[in-house]
Amino acid sequence: MSPRAAERTVVADDFLAAGFAARAAVAAGRLLLDLRMQHEDGLAPGGVKMAQLGRTWSGLLLRNRIRARYPRDGVLTGPADRPPHALRRRRVWLVEPLDSAEEYRADGDPHWSVQLALWERERGVVAAAVAVPALCEVVCTADRDAGWRRPSPVPRQRPRVVVDTRAPAAFARTVVRQTGAELVPMGSPGAKTLAVVQGDADAYIHTMGAWEWGDEALFRVAGAAGLRVTRLDAPPQGRGPADPARPAPVAVICRPALTRTLLTAFARHGVRPAVAVPAARAHPAPPAR
Repeated sequence: MSPRAAERTVVADDFLAAGFAARAAVAAGRLLLDLRMQHEDGLAPGGVKMAQLGRTWSGLLLRNRIRARYPRDGVLTGPADRPPHALRRRRVWLVEPLDSAEEYRADGDPHWSVQLALWERERGVVAAAVAVPALCEVVCTADRDAGWRRPSPVPRQRPRVVVDTRAPAAFARTVVRQTGAELVPMGSPGAKTLAVVQGDADAYIHTMGAWEWGDEALFRVAGAAGLRVTRLDAPPQGRGPADPARPAPVAVICRPALTRTLLTAFARHGVRPAVAVPAARAHPAPPAR
């Protein structure tokens, strides 16, 4: 097979995997919505029990679909205590069956999501999808026009920046105030990412978690939609990276026009870019002729 044909095959495989991820995430989202409706009708438990059932059933649905479609691939459910390459598989699916159980079990809160991504050895995350079922929204890395499907009809006077409701990133609120933007607290990382992709917000200041592969899935979806993703180093504080008092690293997902403004505001607090995540997916280099 020629290098050009091999590259076309890789791109096609990534495209098909992204479409599969989107369909599977939507199916899991329907299951979670059905469970919520059963609770409202008095046919299912609520609160923590509902969230536990939802996460279990959603995870089973996703794993069964993956094993039926890609029986040779590994499956890792987050947040996992081991990286994908520990499974010794060439490809591993990263499953987040219910992102933000707190919002899911809160009546009327739509900001929870289902995430699914495909990790490939030597290439990283090559396909990903994020669904917010309560808003009937799903985006994936195969949807190149996702970021502009619902643009704002009139430019906003103040940019909207979403941050985590419970534990916002270090300096996030201060940075938003300094830039004159509007602060929008929201729950699920997937829902916040999709808010920026869909044009409901202009930026998302994300606290990177221990399960970095879940973060990578969000970054790939955002990059495919034309957004800029920049990782920031934690501010110099504490004795070292292992110090529990040291703030977690931060990533900024935003529209390109707003990137310099936010990074400049973070730099005033000693928080500077670590590495930028490329918008395009990495393809293997063709063999030398």
